[in-house]
Amino acid sequence: MRRPTVLIAIALLAAALLLRRQRRRAASSSLSAPESAPPLAGGRAAWQAASDERFVSVPWELLAAPADEPSLTIRYRSDEQIELDRIDAQETPTQVFVTALMRRRLPAGGGFADAEEHEALVPLSRPLGERELVHAPVDEPGGPPPYP
Repeated sequence: MRRPTVLIAIALLAAALLLRRQRRRAASSSLSAPESAPPLAGGRAAWQAASDERFVSVPWELLAAPADEPSLTIRYRSDEQIELDRIDAQETPTQVFVTALMRRRLPAGGGFADAEEHEALVPLSRPLGERELVHAPVDEPGGPPPYP
């Protein structure tokens, strides 16, 4: 009697996951081709026209993690086509996951400018200490947009 209940629950969960996957696939296929974020090493961004993609996760590097302060200082790049929307920090007892999310925008003059480096202070609930700092995945050209 217990076994059929478990099988029904598994079947319902599988159906829900399949439906979610189909909805995500349909949503991502309706977006125009994803563009790449500028590399941290520098260079010019050669982006297509504006897309429906709202955010991209970009590279960042750690500048400081004071032992006595609940914050991190990171460096990221932006140019006239991309601007910082927010920096997300998700904390667990053993890890801190940091994502720099940028919003795309069309260049004012139609040209492309060199990327500029910026610094940002990321507040934490407590100092980083012994916790592992994890860089969120960076959006890749041709990949699906992970952030709605």
